[in-house]
Amino acid sequence: MARDILHLAVPDFAVALARAVDPALRDRPLAVAAGLSQGSLLRCVSVEARRDGVTPGMNIHLAHKCCPALQLLTPQPELTSKAVKVLRELVCHCSPLWESNGDGRLFLDLTGSRRLLGSPLDVAARLERQVADRLQLPATCGLAGNKLVARMAAGYLDRPGICDVLRGSERNFIAPLTVAALPGIGSLRAERLLQDLNLRRVEQVAALSVAQLEPICGPFAALLQQRSRGIDPDPVRPPQRTATVIEEALLERASNEETTIRAALGRLAEACGLRLRSLGRGAGRLRLTLGYADGCSAERRLTLATPRHLDLELMTVADALLQRAWQRRIRLRLLRLSCEQLVAPSRQLSLFATPQTGRISDTLQSTFDELRHRFGSRAVSWGRNL
Repeated sequence: MARDILHLAVPDFAVALARAVDPALRDRPLAVAAGLSQGSLLRCVSVEARRDGVTPGMNIHLAHKCCPALQLLTPQPELTSKAVKVLRELVCHCSPLWESNGDGRLFLDLTGSRRLLGSPLDVAARLERQVADRLQLPATCGLAGNKLVARMAAGYLDRPGICDVLRGSERNFIAPLTVAALPGIGSLRAERLLQDLNLRRVEQVAALSVAQLEPICGPFAALLQQRSRGIDPDPVRPPQRTATVIEEALLERASNEETTIRAALGRLAEACGLRLRSLGRGAGRLRLTLGYADGCSAERRLTLATPRHLDLELMTVADALLQRAWQRRIRLRLLRLSCEQLVAPSRQLSLFATPQTGRISDTLQSTFDELRHRFGSRAVSWGRNL
């Protein structure tokens, strides 16, 4: 059966969100940067700025030289998270088989759903209209028989709309496109293909063998040849549900005071511990994510020798992760503590530990949990977390 794959994309997602909030930013050259220093790199660039030679990954100093009228925007992680959540809610009503391809980009597998939802073209038109109505965002849709060509079809459009590629003609559709249009090529590899082999269009790459491409592309040659012929057997992979306990804290005001940060982190460890014990599980791995005020983030993880579920144990590990992850002087805005690889906590005592130590900790923790269940989660807390 021929597959029907839809790729929904909001071009320049961060810029489009900023324009949806402030319509006065439309038709202006914009760029989203992690910081405001001259060496900070651009994350997202509007079409108007791209016309002047500004590209993502360029530093601010060079970008202002290319486009003196460039207006810089700061990342808005809270707004991005809400918009991504709405997009996922919309696609869930169309197909249970959907896969995220980054912020503002989603794959949907509509194969076999014509009798229920109508033709894939109708589904794409409804989705585009819903995104415009609920989020005020322009969306492009690509329809094809595989993920690769559906993604390229959506990127082919320079304005909101739908590009439907006839099933079986994927190779013919991408043949006249430039080599840089193929996902995974990048500007550096495209330049080498042009300089060394004088390859400009996708059909020229498709005509070569893997042996001819290997001197330039190395191990990527086989995959490049497959993609240049419009072949992509990769299925749409829905998000995998894993047992994870996650607690997150958004500070009222960005701060870099160690006491404040450690108190917030301790409260996250307490909340994670309470949920773990209610599930009868221990965390085999902890992951700490820090969100800075300038939009950058840092993440560290630690795999534990034995599963942990007590407050003090989790706080000790979280503090160690904080020391490893907190390497910048910028103030922190967000902390997220994730407990992964959940298993039943070990009851085996240490060979050299005092026999009463484990029992005293468990008894004290049980008393704390009982008080929290009866009088609320903030009824009792460790002193460092106040």
